[in-house]
Amino acid sequence: MGGLDPRLSKAVSAHAFIVAGLSLTHSLRVRGLRRTLLFAALGNAIPVLGELLAVNVLKLLRHHMRPQVGGVPLAVALGWYNVAYGTFAMMESILKVSGPHKGERSRALAPAAALAATSLDLLLDPAGLDLGLWQWNVDGSYAAEVEGPSGKRGVPLLNFAGWLGVTAGVTLAYQRLGSVVAAGSSFAGGVGGPEVGRSAALLLLSYYLPAAAWAAKGRRREYLLYSAPFSAVAWVALKERPATS
Repeated sequence: MGGLDPRLSKAVSAHAFIVAGLSLTHSLRVRGLRRTLLFAALGNAIPVLGELLAVNVLKLLRHHMRPQVGGVPLAVALGWYNVAYGTFAMMESILKVSGPHKGERSRALAPAAALAATSLDLLLDPAGLDLGLWQWNVDGSYAAEVEGPSGKRGVPLLNFAGWLGVTAGVTLAYQRLGSVVAAGSSFAGGVGGPEVGRSAALLLLSYYLPAAAWAAKGRRREYLLYSAPFSAVAWVALKERPATS
């Protein structure tokens, strides 16, 4: 396991499982069963395919957390879903895609959610690398001062291109398929209000705050700056209040 403390591996996996359960509950309340299952399927399948490609075909990456299947840990698979769903729910609430100008705001949802998720990973990925949760088999130009278990330094920029593409792809696929999957359902929900955005932000803070503490403790505060777009989105979601007439 590359020297990774089994207790850390178990803690990270337990956290991912708990947040996934809360995210599913959150989604069921807002979107109903069919849309929830659709987002869960897309939010796991698309990222896991990317992970399998990076780990087993391109040989760029190796994970040290357990349990894992095909080189992809459960914590990573669930983490992709948690971050993709959380940023989607926050941006959906902030953009108010069910209100006036719905079409314009719906088109902005995928790139906005992808940018927020990728901004969060600008903090998460170097923290995970430093903790030995994974290793890159090539040197990367981002966070070049952070050395992983393999002795390689930094995170390849391809990782962040993958985050942008995968999270945008999950959102776009959900937008295209959501109404079709929910056809005939009696559930009237589908878009969340301010309280939904707030609860999604709170779930994602469980990822952000430990990584932020890592950055502050190691005097790597530049990573807090790099993740500022996510912080700003979370702040807006937490502070947003229902419109009053």
